[in-house]
Amino acid sequence: MLDTMFETVGKAVATGRPGTPVAARLLLEIPSSPTDLAAELAAAADRLSTLFGSPVESIDVFGSLDKHQLSGLVRFAEGQSALLSVAAAQPAGRGECVVFADRGTLHWEAAGDDVRLAETKPSADDPAKIDWQSRIVTAVAELPVTRPARPFPEPPVPQGAAPPYGVLLVSGDHTHQPGYAAALAADPRCRLVAVSDEAEIPEYRLSKNHQLATRLGLPYLADLDEALARDDVAVVSVCAEPYRRGRIIARAARAGKHLYLDKPLCATMAEADAMVAAVRDAGVVAHMFSQVWFDPAQAARRHLASGGLGELLAIHSDLCFAKGHAGTASLGRRRVESPQPSRFELPEAKREMTNVGIYNLVLLLWLVRRSVCRVSASTGNYFFAEHQAHDMEDFGQLLLEFEGGLTATISAGRLGWQSHPSSGLNKTYLVGSRRSVVVDAHRERVEMWTAAPAWQPPSRNPEDPMGMWQAPPGDPYQAEPKQDWIVPGSTSWQIDSGYFLDCLEQGRASEVSIELAAAATEVLLAAYRSAATGKPVDLSS
Repeated sequence: MLDTMFETVGKAVATGRPGTPVAARLLLEIPSSPTDLAAELAAAADRLSTLFGSPVESIDVFGSLDKHQLSGLVRFAEGQSALLSVAAAQPAGRGECVVFADRGTLHWEAAGDDVRLAETKPSADDPAKIDWQSRIVTAVAELPVTRPARPFPEPPVPQGAAPPYGVLLVSGDHTHQPGYAAALAADPRCRLVAVSDEAEIPEYRLSKNHQLATRLGLPYLADLDEALARDDVAVVSVCAEPYRRGRIIARAARAGKHLYLDKPLCATMAEADAMVAAVRDAGVVAHMFSQVWFDPAQAARRHLASGGLGELLAIHSDLCFAKGHAGTASLGRRRVESPQPSRFELPEAKREMTNVGIYNLVLLLWLVRRSVCRVSASTGNYFFAEHQAHDMEDFGQLLLEFEGGLTATISAGRLGWQSHPSSGLNKTYLVGSRRSVVVDAHRERVEMWTAAPAWQPPSRNPEDPMGMWQAPPGDPYQAEPKQDWIVPGSTSWQIDSGYFLDCLEQGRASEVSIELAAAATEVLLAAYRSAATGKPVDLSS
């Protein structure tokens, strides 16, 4: 079956439409013994090497033959990467492959057939090739001893507060603040009070802060400390850039204000630790925006709670935003990652392993309530010249091991407006000892083929070339909604803000607390170290 898949994917690439393949995600459930798993991983890496036209450079493997599943992060010599996950399943299982190219994506799915790739070791006939199957077997045998799963640290019970809640907005346009402000203002328990920020900020940021304040009819308070001291402010929504976010959050907590926080949390673990301490000392509610209250995450939680999957063995999470004008990056320049990034966000680019991958990571931490003990990662500049010019990755892949031996993988990034018929790839695969399920944000759906003109991306906004930010009403660069796929359910940001206000009113800690946000920060920072060195990073000490 997958012989046909690789042949067909090759034909699709040959049309030239998707551009150059740069990364892949492959999941196989094979109806065979667990001893075949290493052969399947090696065979898949070999096939992708041919597709990419680049030899395999390294494979990091997590998992267990005893638990019948292995997952690997493959790095290729010219900078491509792939996540490969194989599980033994009875009866015959699923095969699914996503190939990411610099101008689009390719997807293949098969179910109900024997999807095995390897009958023999893929490198046996060519002595010049590395025997990756033997290396994988050795790597699995040498994996560190898995720590028993401990309960995830829970935050203390905070002090509640009765509505109404006055809300101070820190930072303005060209952040997520317009969306947060609209969601909070739509709740009858809230009233927007003012916009504020630190005194020493760039002129660009100051102008965008004033722009939001003017549009919302709010005063702009130039002295943040005075704004935080106001009695009519109970909640602070913080959307300052990540390198400033930590100190602002700590100041707001020390002022006794409850916190609605943008993601990612901050830029360093020292900042994360300081914020956790400040929030705990103040006894306030601190909640970071995520997607866990949206329908797909809720469906994943129900599957786990049902017990029908058996023991959870692995989770694979893919989230890629269909935004930006792709195909402009120079693929001849292999990315060299920094082990300690200092800037995560600029007006025209973001570090997408953090900006997008934080959603995947929070979802996994929220679902399993365990700590990550090992991480391997790879980053790339595959799609956008803007990201490449500012040394910020537009795509990342992570291989994780949680306490208790649970394996997880993440593909995350920004792929371009036309990389997907809707908002972008958004799938979670739950692999259990009894059965596996796929939670796809775009299923159920209605697909439409009509004589209407094909959807076109908006013109490039010189102030927001990637289409990262919510455009104000009447903005000529506002993207029209895609209508080829119509899905049920809701992803309104008010679902998340409403949950936060419920926590505040009922005096209970958020499930996406500052402690969980700090744990996600630790994993992401370790992922950059891994991407820089090409080796796994151990977080268990």
